[in-house]
Amino acid sequence: MKVALDANVVVAGLVFRGAAHRLLRMAFSGTHEFTMSEDVRDEVLEVLEEKFPRLRREAEEALSILPVAVVPKGAYAPRIRDFPTLRDPTDAHVLAAAREIECDILVTWDKDLLSFGNAGDLRIVAPVEALHVLSVV
Repeated sequence: MKVALDANVVVAGLVFRGAAHRLLRMAFSGTHEFTMSEDVRDEVLEVLEEKFPRLRREAEEALSILPVAVVPKGAYAPRIRDFPTLRDPTDAHVLAAAREIECDILVTWDKDLLSFGNAGDLRIVAPVEALHVLSVV
């Protein structure tokens, strides 16, 4: 399966143990293809610098070796306006990137994205559900 990750999941996976961390570890198995948008990557770095300055260096190193493809902004920018009913329009880049590269699931804890439901064939799920889905596929 092709899996898109939101910034909150990547940060949690790098900093804490739990479902998000297990997802990031799963990326190393090569069984599934993990991705994030360029905007998500930038947001992860900003959050690490702001909220976890002591862990930033280690987290940046971990992020650099994670087998997660970064979708360039130019590839998904034209699709950002495809989601006019999204409660928080600043989340549109996450959906746009995931849809542009035809991901099967988007993993997030963002309530606006989770409440959006599915976006076409893209299933939007929380990390615990993603672990279940990816383990049975």
